[in-house]
Amino acid sequence: MKRNFIWMGLGLAATVAMFPIDGAPAAARWLDQGLSIAQSLQQPKVELKLIAKQRVVQKDAQGKEQVAWNVLTKDTMVQKGTVLRFQVVAKNTGDRAAEKFVVTQPVPRGTTYSTGSATATGAELTYSIDGGKTFTANPMVQVTLPDGRTEMKPAPEEAYSHVRWTFETAIAPKNALEVSYDVSVR
Repeated sequence: MKRNFIWMGLGLAATVAMFPIDGAPAAARWLDQGLSIAQSLQQPKVELKLIAKQRVVQKDAQGKEQVAWNVLTKDTMVQKGTVLRFQVVAKNTGDRAAEKFVVTQPVPRGTTYSTGSATATGAELTYSIDGGKTFTANPMVQVTLPDGRTEMKPAPEEAYSHVRWTFETAIAPKNALEVSYDVSVR
């Protein structure tokens, strides 16, 4: 009797495994989930840290201007015209290299990207002017000239919505990289 119960149990399991769930056999779904879990276990572990700093200009004893970058706290007040620097530190804490690493940062609302301020050491630098849908190295906009003709011109700073860094070189285990960009408060 035990053998029949075991065979019935295996038969029931096989039937359930072949029963379609959302159009796919349950066994295929379980296999896909297992592959997904295995792939996520093989992914490199990269920790991201965002640091916001405020540009502070002071004069030294000789009257020469000195620029400092002070880390923002929850009590920091910024005013129109204040220049902020957003710094992203990416540290590979895993034991696998992080290949084809991409950092995408939005330009915060109420600020304007400072053209040319993004650091790009070892990365391809691209920008979006359409809310992060597309990226290009030199965003252009179509403008209408006084005579009615149209032409393409570089996008104004106010149009920039995102900055993206695409790294060709992998981040080795236990190594870090750093990128930054500046904005001004509107």
